[in-house]
Order: sequence, then structure tokens, then C-alpha cells
Amino acid sequence: MSRLARRPLILCLAGAAAVALVAGLVCARSRAAGPPDAAAALVPASALAYVHLSTDPDRAADRRFARLAGSLPPVRRLRDGVLRALAPGGGVDLGRDVRPWLGDEVAYAATSATDSLVLAAVADRPQAQALVARIGNLDAAARYRDVAVLQAGASALAFVGEGFLAVGTLPAVRAAIDRAAGEGDALADADAYRRAAEDRPAERSLDAYASAEGVRTVLAPRTGALGLLGALLDRPGLSAAGAAVSAEAAGLRANVRAVGGAPRGAGFSPVLLERVPEAAAAYAGARNGPRLAQLAGALGGAGALTALRAALPRLAGVDLDRDLLAPLEGEVALSVTTAAAVGGEDPAAARTGGAPILTLKARTRNPEATAAALGRLQDPLAARLALPGTLPAFRAQRIGGLDAFTLRVTPELAPTYAVSGDQVVVSTAPAGLLPPRGTLASAPAFQTTIGEVPDPVESILFSDLRQLLALGAQTGLDAAAGFASVRDDLGRARAVGAVVTSDPAHSTDTTAELFLEIP
Repeated sequence: MSRLARRPLILCLAGAAAVALVAGLVCARSRAAGPPDAAAALVPASALAYVHLSTDPDRAADRRFARLAGSLPPVRRLRDGVLRALAPGGGVDLGRDVRPWLGDEVAYAATSATDSLVLAAVADRPQAQALVARIGNLDAAARYRDVAVLQAGASALAFVGEGFLAVGTLPAVRAAIDRAAGEGDALADADAYRRAAEDRPAERSLDAYASAEGVRTVLAPRTGALGLLGALLDRPGLSAAGAAVSAEAAGLRANVRAVGGAPRGAGFSPVLLERVPEAAAAYAGARNGPRLAQLAGALGGAGALTALRAALPRLAGVDLDRDLLAPLEGEVALSVTTAAAVGGEDPAAARTGGAPILTLKARTRNPEATAAALGRLQDPLAARLALPGTLPAFRAQRIGGLDAFTLRVTPELAPTYAVSGDQVVVSTAPAGLLPPRGTLASAPAFQTTIGEVPDPVESILFSDLRQLLALGAQTGLDAAAGFASVRDDLGRARAVGAVVTSDPAHSTDTTAELFLEIP
């Protein structure tokens, strides 16, 4: 049991849920109300993170969730970790040893940076006790508040409350016993937890909660999809975040609430979405340049942004934030596509075929300043991108009805930009300036994951994951650790879409709806 204390927080988090997922959930009926959550009453109010999974064998929503979520690689890996934590010697079979006594819920809590707890509802106490007896390596029971506590080093195990088996670090198990005895504030009664849990759908199977500290210390430092979620949630003024995940026929839907810290006036009408090609592999939309930079950093571009902030003043006297990002106001759209997907008039662009093209389309409140800043970048960028024995330069040309400037480096790389009225377009290829073939809003994957876009929105994220991952492999990104983590986490999914909006009932809160399409 001593290895439980050394399990990473998220390992126990998703692994505890997976115990039920693969335990052979069988369904005969569906409940109209949401799943019960008695475990939250045993967790301290100060918990950094909390995840609750419904394991009701008679609930249709849980069967759908088991089928979809159980197929994701992270869940399978984390399930194995929790099994090793429960029984370091191995030999535990989920169907034989866990499912017969498991009740209707399993929960995980990170009660501090060093303490964690798994709570499993017990429907058959004798069978659960039989499993505990087989674990071995446990010291003789001590008593805490008249509850028998088995110990192995810093880890402990006890039956607490109204029929829960608690496994975790000794302080965390003792805290659960305290709450069962009516001592100490419980998470279930905390204002931040209740606010983060508002308006959860009844058909949910999994609930998650994190305090602001939990978002920053448990989620954001991690790689892959969980780290991305933490980076997207983290913001000044955040007090807590909550999520509810439900299974639908085509995939998993998550409703996320971030409590506190919502910027004022962050909404925009997503008009530029209509100018993103239908076959785009990815798209991110935001109100302004700084917000888009924040999203790009969360999506894995933080290193590139840091490098640009350091290099641009030295090379061209241009400040990335002040001169390029700050003037972009009203709407900013960033997309990843290919010349083949865009189609169009430029023969050189057509030769790039399936090479990825990154394009920024935005409104600028100061067209003259934006054009001047981009102009100052021409010579330094040409010098940095020049191949041996070449002296490329930006050339003026007409592309897609716009007066543009293009630097042709290779058939696949030709940085191009245009400023027309209050519109600015910057792309890695001339094809990015061409009128799109179709619009992303009508793409089947976009319709499945996002559907009708609300107006206004705070931000929109979409990715045709299979196309994007293929482009990443084509350009060598699959060798990068961050890309590989996301690829492994989401490789089973087809597409993902997320829409973030302000909560009209709480001006400081935002809500997000995310859908992961899983065939």
C-alpha cells in the first residue's frame, strides 16, 4: 500500500474512475435525476481537486460513458495505476474482486499537494473486506475516532461514513473520518464548489472540480490534454472550476464552468469564421490579439511566443504585444489548413499540395500602425529565412483581391500578408489569402462538435483531430513531447470543438461546452 502515496495526483484521479468503467457496467434503465454524490461530504472543503464518477449498474448514461471513455488510452493507463495502488502485489481482477461490492459512486480527491484519497461506495461490505484481507502488507489496525485504520507507511485504508472504502495517505483518510464524524468543513458545503457545480446536466456520469490552486498545481503543469485544459482555465481572479461530462451517441460532452476572473467585454460576433475553409484542420477564434496569444500558448505555442517576444525588438524594433497583438481588436481567427483544401489561383501555392498553412485573419483598430509594424519585419524575416546562396525579398502582388506582400522561400513556405481597410491577413503561404472553398461552419465535423455558434462568444476552438495529427506527423511535430502526449491522449477521437461564453447570471463566470467526437 505504500506506493499509493507516491502516485501522481492525476494518475489516481482518472484511474479511480476507470475502476468502475471497466468493471462491466450493465444497464437496464435510465434515471431522470443526476447521479448521487455522497463522497463530497467526506472531502475537506480545501481540496485542490475532486473527481466523482457514477458507477450505477442500472443507469443508461453510465453504460454509454463506459463504452466511450473506457476506449481512451489515458483511462486505461490510469486504471492500471490505481490497481497497483490498491494492491501492490497484483492479482486483483476488476470483475471478480471489485464490481461485486462496488456501489453507485467512486471519487478521487487531492486534499493537498502531498495527500490524496480514493473513496469507493461499498454495496457489499463482506466482499469488500475480503478484498482488503487479500491485499497484504498492511499493519495491524489502529483506531482513529473509533474507526479501524489499516496502515502501510504513510498510506492508509478504512471503511468510513455511510458505506465508503477510503484509500489514501494517512492524513487524507483521517480527514474523511473527521467529516464522517461531523468535524471540519466538507467540500459539499463549500460555496466555491457549489458555484462551480451549478447547472450540471442530469445525464452526466463524471463530475470534476478544482480550486484555483488546483488548476495551477494539478492540471496546468501536466502534458497532454489535461495540461491543455489547465492552461485554458487558468486566469487572474479565478476562484474555482467545475466540469460535468456526459456520454452521447457520437461522443463525450463536457460542460465547464470557470468561477471568477472573466474579462469584461470579451465577447465577439464570429463573422470571420465564415472565411475559414471548410476543410480546415483547426481553428481558434477570440475577441482580440492578446486573448488569441493566450489560447495559442495553451495549445502548445508558448515557447514560440516567448522566442518572438525576445527576437522581434532586437531584429526589427517591433514589440510583439504592443505593435502586433494589441491593435487586433473585434475578432481574430487563426486556422490551420492546406493549399489543396483552399484551392485557388496561385500556381505556386497549388504546388504545396497538402503542406500545412497557418493563417491569421483579424480586424485591426489601427491599420496604419499594423501595416508599418509588418513592413519593418520584411527585411529581418527575409534575412532569417534565406536559404544558402539566395537573397529573397518580399514582393508586392495581388492575391485574392488584396494588395499583398509575399516572401517566397520554398514552395511550402512563402510568408504573405495584406492590410486592407481594417482587415489584416497574415499567412505562411499565399493560398491563405485566397477566398475559401466552402466555410468551416458547414463542415460535418464542426456541426457535430459545435453546431450553431452562439452570438456573442468569448472564444471558439475546433480541430479535425485526425487531419491535424496527420499534418503534425508530416511536419515532424510527432517527435515533440507535447504533441506526442496530445496525440496519444486523443488519437481515438475524430474531432473536438469548444465554445466559451459569458454566464449571464454571473458576470465574472464563463461557461464552456466541449464535445469530443468518438466513432
